[in-house]
Amino acid sequence: MSERVPGLVSVIVPIYNVEPFLRDCLDSLRAQTYRDLQVLMVDDGSTDGCAAIAAEFAAADPRFELIRQANAGLSAARNVAVPAARGEYLAFVDSDDVLAAHAYELLVQAMAGGADFATGGVRRYSSRGTYRGAPHNEAIGPTDLDTHVSRNPSLLRDRTIWNKLYRRSFYDAHGFEFPVGRLFEDVPVTVPAHALATSVAVVGEPIYFWRVREGAVRSITQSDNGLRNLTDRFYSVNLTRKLLREAGQDELLRVYEEQAVWDKLSGYLKFLPAASPEFRQTFLDLATGYLAELDPGAVDRQPAGMREHWRLIRDRRVDDLIELIDHGFRKPKAPSRPRLESAVRGLAWRDGRLELTGYAFVPGRPPRRFGFRMLWLSSEGGRRKIPLRTRAYRDRTAAPAEQAAGFAVSVNPLALRKGKVWRSGTWTVAVAATSGLTLRRAALRMAEDWTGPLPRLRMEPGVWVAPIVTKGRLRLRVGKSDGWLTASHRDGDDLVLRGILRRRPKGPVRIELSRVRGLASLRVSVEVAPDGRSFTARVPLTGIGLDVVDDNHATGLYAQRFRIDIVVEDKPVQLIADDGYEPFRTVQGTDEVCTAVSATGQVSLRTRPAGPVVTSAEWRPDGALVLSGDGPRDVEGELLLRLRKRRRDLGMPLRVVDGRWQVVVDPSAVPGLAGALPLVAGTWDLSFRSAGRRRRATVELGFAGTVLAGLPTCATAGDGVRSVLRPAGDERAMLVVEAPAPDPAGQERLRAAYAPVAGRPAPCDVVLFDAAPGRRFADDPAALLAELTGRPDAPAARWTVERGQPVPPGAGPVVHGSEAWYAALTTSRWIVTNDDLPRWFTPQDGQVVLRLAGGWPIARFGATAERHPLGRELIEQIESDAASWTALASPGASATPVLRRELRFDGPVLEYGRPANDMLATMDAEEARTAVLKRLGLNAGTRLVLYAPTRRPMDLRKRGWSDPGKLLDLPGVAAALPPDHTLLVRRHPALGDDVLGLGLVDGVLDVSGHPRAAELLLAADALITDYSALLADFAVTGRPALLYVPDLAEFEASPGLNADLATAAPGPLLRTSAEVMAAVRELGAIAAKYAPAVEAFAESHATAGEGAAVRLVDWLLAAGRRGRGGGGRVTEDTIVLP
Repeated sequence: MSERVPGLVSVIVPIYNVEPFLRDCLDSLRAQTYRDLQVLMVDDGSTDGCAAIAAEFAAADPRFELIRQANAGLSAARNVAVPAARGEYLAFVDSDDVLAAHAYELLVQAMAGGADFATGGVRRYSSRGTYRGAPHNEAIGPTDLDTHVSRNPSLLRDRTIWNKLYRRSFYDAHGFEFPVGRLFEDVPVTVPAHALATSVAVVGEPIYFWRVREGAVRSITQSDNGLRNLTDRFYSVNLTRKLLREAGQDELLRVYEEQAVWDKLSGYLKFLPAASPEFRQTFLDLATGYLAELDPGAVDRQPAGMREHWRLIRDRRVDDLIELIDHGFRKPKAPSRPRLESAVRGLAWRDGRLELTGYAFVPGRPPRRFGFRMLWLSSEGGRRKIPLRTRAYRDRTAAPAEQAAGFAVSVNPLALRKGKVWRSGTWTVAVAATSGLTLRRAALRMAEDWTGPLPRLRMEPGVWVAPIVTKGRLRLRVGKSDGWLTASHRDGDDLVLRGILRRRPKGPVRIELSRVRGLASLRVSVEVAPDGRSFTARVPLTGIGLDVVDDNHATGLYAQRFRIDIVVEDKPVQLIADDGYEPFRTVQGTDEVCTAVSATGQVSLRTRPAGPVVTSAEWRPDGALVLSGDGPRDVEGELLLRLRKRRRDLGMPLRVVDGRWQVVVDPSAVPGLAGALPLVAGTWDLSFRSAGRRRRATVELGFAGTVLAGLPTCATAGDGVRSVLRPAGDERAMLVVEAPAPDPAGQERLRAAYAPVAGRPAPCDVVLFDAAPGRRFADDPAALLAELTGRPDAPAARWTVERGQPVPPGAGPVVHGSEAWYAALTTSRWIVTNDDLPRWFTPQDGQVVLRLAGGWPIARFGATAERHPLGRELIEQIESDAASWTALASPGASATPVLRRELRFDGPVLEYGRPANDMLATMDAEEARTAVLKRLGLNAGTRLVLYAPTRRPMDLRKRGWSDPGKLLDLPGVAAALPPDHTLLVRRHPALGDDVLGLGLVDGVLDVSGHPRAAELLLAADALITDYSALLADFAVTGRPALLYVPDLAEFEASPGLNADLATAAPGPLLRTSAEVMAAVRELGAIAAKYAPAVEAFAESHATAGEGAAVRLVDWLLAAGRRGRGGGGRVTEDTIVLP
């Protein structure tokens, strides 16, 4: 087609089996603020409901067109739609991703200057929200509407097709085409396009949300450890090299070749230790072939962290490579140079000056030998430096070193002027101190526990100076504007802005709103009052707020932020809020529109989904945080606390009273399955979760500007833990829980003091449960404690705990790593453990150390594990532990020889059974089911299916590989169950994260926090598991298990199995989620078919029966009374059940 429709954006959306995500994608295209679209949906032979969804959109909106074809792959689907595209512009979108509502409006604006294509910012998107991720966080920098990869080489990492808008004439002129039948098909188009373009427009604002597929339904390119993924990656890289070479781009070719090594090809290294021989050999052949074509010095120019790996690859030294990947060379680290430590602990304006107090010193030297200190202000770019007069200052409440290194300094803000002229800018407060003859320098940091205000000072009309904190560093910001905002209100459909100009203007004045600086989205004229300075502007809210109802909007993906510039004499300067200005909020369409004021006073306009907003945040005297607020509609949902950098969510329902909602958060006691527990230390984001149109929607909880202005605020608990409510940007806040951190030097001192056996006090009559250690209270140790504390003559019990874990009834807490813990470990007469002991520990005479082995070890976990990630380190830890044990508790006779091999223990073994499994013999199944249903809040008639997989060794290399939500299609299995059934999911106890994606799944509950696995086994009608020890525990119920083992061959190779599941499994071996879905529909038939296998498996992996806890406590107390020497060892070899 030769004629293109001016201004029309043609968007190609290839579709194949993405039914759970397709509607979100198409909704985001329908919601575009740029309306001139042609959406070409290509159904590439989908076998699910995608075609029907696409047809629905095509019938409802003439801009959407559906093309159908037999399955030919993503590239073919894209290529076939290009001739049908009629627009001046061409774009591609992946059908599982989502666009910002203003994406194409911004990109079309950005290309107005003549760029061949525009590329925009990207954020990753998951059930946890959005976040910056590689490679776009490095590739896409600040907005630049006329750039090129030759001037900005980081654009070589901008290799995805879907965050771009191409001028169709440019696309056709170079004959771009996607390679058919290959993965990573974007790169052979995008990288040559960067090279061949004359000009590229970069938009720094995020315009695209790249979905992270969660659960077992993952994208092909997320399956990094597949052979096809590996071969297609090398094919894509080599094809791109060929195209760059043909285009004559020799310098870009060299940069790309070296960049691909560390940026893409190195991603496969982590899979090599556990990979199949075929995968290893293929990688080695492809990688050495690739290196052979590069400059001989290319490997030596790789980043330091990857250089040695690729040298070994080049030399085909596979064994050394595996050792390096898993364990490094175990060379002692070179001692690091002590860094300058500094902190500002006092800040206030006095008589027009900023007074600072704090400390700065180089650690490792006695306080009396601290050298001199100097401070100065450094402008952006370091062109100007202003020395600050420093005097000694002693804070009597600080630590001795901080007192000796204290300083006070007075900053005169007038010195920040250039002559007598104020200029906007940011100044860094720098500090230097001597250590011996060496000078150390750094940016001055704000104290981490600072919760005071950071007030600004008005220097003259339109000029403010404000202290700000950026990444912990203290800076001074000079803000200057030609106008400042004094008030704002709504009048009809307009937002009315009132303010004052710095001087009488010589010509017209206007207000510009822009999502990206330099690309105005809206311009309105300003009415200047007769006094020549007061002004009024009316901003139409219909051009700001959206009127969209879909799940993308409900989760905040369409949120917008507009910079507000006042343009005087054609010079735009961002509007600043006057000191008395109060932020404004209103509802427009389905959005709340509000003004936001930054820490430096700059004003912006923000939209967010209309919903609950915090208008009050107060700490009660008991340390609980009370949040309350309003909402433009009825508030139904819950506050969601989400632990940052980990996957842990805690929900609390909002209570509505007289039109206002309220929720109380007590950081020391948050309800959960295991009872009320304290929040673990870390940063907790505050979100709101409610019912969406098709799924639950989670959005960041909004805070009114009046509340944010009063933050941070804090409360301190009796154990020294501080909970601080801090601003988090974008009109939201975060709850930061700060627990006293162990001092590494202090830990060294404690180890040195307590490790020697000589001179220790004699053992005292205390039982220390050092279980896991301090990470959880459950199963065997908990059952043993219950039996012990139920006896009238029981000795005192102590339990190792960490914050966020329950303190068990009947035991006193001992904080892991505290001096009390060191004392308890070295002087308690009895120690019960089910995990590693510290290597420095040696029991003294009279101490009894009992190791609980847990269940029947189906999977190899110790000395016999093949290719274990910990390698020799694991063996060393096992041997160290075994030397300390008095005896080992085995679940039964058949497990004992296995445990001896795994744990390298030749001492007494107590074949008394599993204490946690006593419940299986003494509790009725219906009684257990009733108890579990009540705890979970489920209806009495609900039937339960439990999924409980074991941990994968790969988890030690990269967290998340053992997540039940990644292994099995949980939504699919839940949907396959009968209507009265609920799927329970229990992650392995060693995993700390919540099960992936369960916040969005109905019919599935995470029961990982349930303290008694045996109760769950009794309550469940069926168990889905794999290589878990629960397989043997469940066999005693007489019910079959469904063994979901998609990685059976890999697991048999590494780490290996102690049971022959291929011939003796107590249930069917299932390799796919679809097979599990089919099996849960036929549980009755499977139970009949596998009854003999279940009976045989239960017999061959039998435990010792009920009474294990009684027998173990009897033995424990008797061994302690005997008080024999040799570290408390007894002389028996194997002690069996009488």
